[in-house]
Amino acid sequence: MDTFQRFSTIQRKALVAQMAGIHFDIVVFGGGITGAGIALDAADRGLLVALFENNDFASGTSSRSTKLVHGGLRYLEKLQFRFVAQLGKERKILHDNATHNVIPVPVLLPIVKGGQLKRSLSWMGLLIYDWLAGVKKEYRTQWIPKQELLNKYPFMNSAGLKGAYRYYEYKTNDGRLVIETLKKAVDEGALAINFCQPLELMCTQGRASGIKIHDLIQKQEFVVKAKCFINATGPWCSEFMLKLDEGISKKLFPTKGVHLVVSHKRFPISEAFYFDTQDRRMIFAIPRQQHVYIGTTDTPFIGDLRHPRLEKSDLIYLLESVNEKFKGLQLTDADVVSCWSGLRPLIQEVGKKPSEISRKEELFVSRSGIISITGGKLTGYRLMAKTTVDLIFKQLHLPRKACNTHQIRVSGSQWQNPPEMKKLVEIADQYFDFAKQTGISVASFKKLFYRYGTNIDVITEKAYEWLRTELDAEKLWLKAEVWYSVTHEMTADLSGFFIYRTEMVLFEPQQVTEQLPFVAGCMAGLLQWDSDETDKQINQFQEHWKEYQR
Repeated sequence: MDTFQRFSTIQRKALVAQMAGIHFDIVVFGGGITGAGIALDAADRGLLVALFENNDFASGTSSRSTKLVHGGLRYLEKLQFRFVAQLGKERKILHDNATHNVIPVPVLLPIVKGGQLKRSLSWMGLLIYDWLAGVKKEYRTQWIPKQELLNKYPFMNSAGLKGAYRYYEYKTNDGRLVIETLKKAVDEGALAINFCQPLELMCTQGRASGIKIHDLIQKQEFVVKAKCFINATGPWCSEFMLKLDEGISKKLFPTKGVHLVVSHKRFPISEAFYFDTQDRRMIFAIPRQQHVYIGTTDTPFIGDLRHPRLEKSDLIYLLESVNEKFKGLQLTDADVVSCWSGLRPLIQEVGKKPSEISRKEELFVSRSGIISITGGKLTGYRLMAKTTVDLIFKQLHLPRKACNTHQIRVSGSQWQNPPEMKKLVEIADQYFDFAKQTGISVASFKKLFYRYGTNIDVITEKAYEWLRTELDAEKLWLKAEVWYSVTHEMTADLSGFFIYRTEMVLFEPQQVTEQLPFVAGCMAGLLQWDSDETDKQINQFQEHWKEYQR
């Protein structure tokens, strides 16, 4: 079974049969960025790897972050220099290895008289930040005077404003980063499948040797066997272990982070802002397509881990924080076009506020040998995977092999050399020159290029193949994209396409409404849904979509 077949929903039945017949070196549970990173690292080091996800890939925390690969500027306040240095260097590594997805963006840090951020200390902190992260000259910190700032953004609160520092972070489509990492893991020999629930742990002489799995799509059970099992389920870490009658040595403390999306017309910024709030927290406002998203909150969470909801208090807090810094806007809840809520899988630290709890990852080994990893940050996922795979080699008594993921480019970034941003723009133009005869617009193609990177070739070829049968260019390319998503990214339902693979529910909700019937029809043809099943899938998606609406 080749790579194309191993990550295709159409080949799902054959894949399950294959996985049930193999004795793996390791089996990873959790299809977020941590699990994907572990699968890639382990497969590259020569281990036989399987990965299972309870729901869809990236459906939990990993598609609900602030969508930044950033170095943790706020940790300088806590003198966590080593942590900042690590994250800063990881930003550059992830940019080089996922160039189409991890892209540098300017961020403005306003300095206000009497505010939490002092100019001299912020300047020193940003210089250290640049130095620790090895930032290139063109991306180093600059001071923007007050008047220049107000000329560009006259809706800012000018009272006490001194100016702002401009520095750089990296924006990302977090859900797609997971998918591209998994696709590369599959290229390296791993097997991965979604919508599979663990049911029962099997042990041999007290050690975990197999887990019974329930396939939610094919409605069947099978047993997967391995020498080592990894629990990378994030907020579900404790729930996973309890389901298998295993314990975990430390208590998880999930906190909720909420983001709001408003129209760019109502919040017309061309750069991201990172600003302090009255309760001494920090919030981002980040432009994305035709919108700006604002976040995040950090509050204790008790409830259904699968469905963290936007509360009225979250809405009020974020809007009031923005309106205090940008008094000319006066955003209201009517301006919110979409939202998302995610959970941070933190380790409980008694007596600390949520924002004070460490974001460092921790590993635990259960009595039967299951390795659990939780905590950590999106930016540090590669290092978390390295630590975990190092432990796996030790636990399996294997000769040590070096981690090479610092130089492994994920799927979609298969350039000969990582291009600089100016060069990437030129490359996008070159790809468009090949595609434009299909009638696709520049804007539509560029959006697809930055979504799929070098894999746009596959979609382009399919669009040309169908060119004579589909006259409308937009529908032609949408049909080709849906085909690619199902056959190359294991998309199994409408949520998988509109939420986790494209983010359209967040930043293109109107297009979702317009495209839903057509996309459902494309999927029905690929996945052999009859009319009743198609209607059921549409209803299920529309119900799920409500979580992302105000």
